Amino acid sequence: MSDRTARAFNTFFVLAVFGLFAVCSLFVVLFGANVYHKIVSDLDANNEVRTSISYVSNKVRSADAGDVAVRTVDGRQVLVISRKYSGKEYSTYIYQYRGSLYELFTDAENQPVPGDGDKITALSGFSASKNGDRLTVSVTGQDSRTASAELVLV
Repeated sequence: MSDRTARAFNTFFVLAVFGLFAVCSLFVVLFGANVYHKIVSDLDANNEVRTSISYVSNKVRSADAGDVAVRTVDGRQVLVISRKYSGKEYSTYIYQYRGSLYELFTDAENQPVPGDGDKITALSGFSASKNGDRLTVSVTGQDSRTASAELVLV
């Protein structure tokens, strides 16, 4: 082998190793991006249900036991928290409608209309049941993850 051929072979070998390194680096970056995307997606889905349960739990904890009720309004299960302000009674309605958890604060005499109020978070299901001094709240996220909380009303 001549000196020129050896130098060409060395150059080719170095470029081939560099190319292999570049391709492997690209695959590692793509694999890492997919893993990151899945982790973020799982965190978002988990936070969706956890945030909903936490929100409803804190609303219930801020109320007196006698002020919390579960009712059916227009065929929907609704958590109702009633309070008096300046001698007038108001109600907070928490319910699921069209893929979202809603909260409506209104005069207790007003009947809630589905879709009224503020969207809290995306949910595909919401249920609440009251048994004596215990309130059970369950939520289902868009990806079918569920979470429940059992609260003692005091």
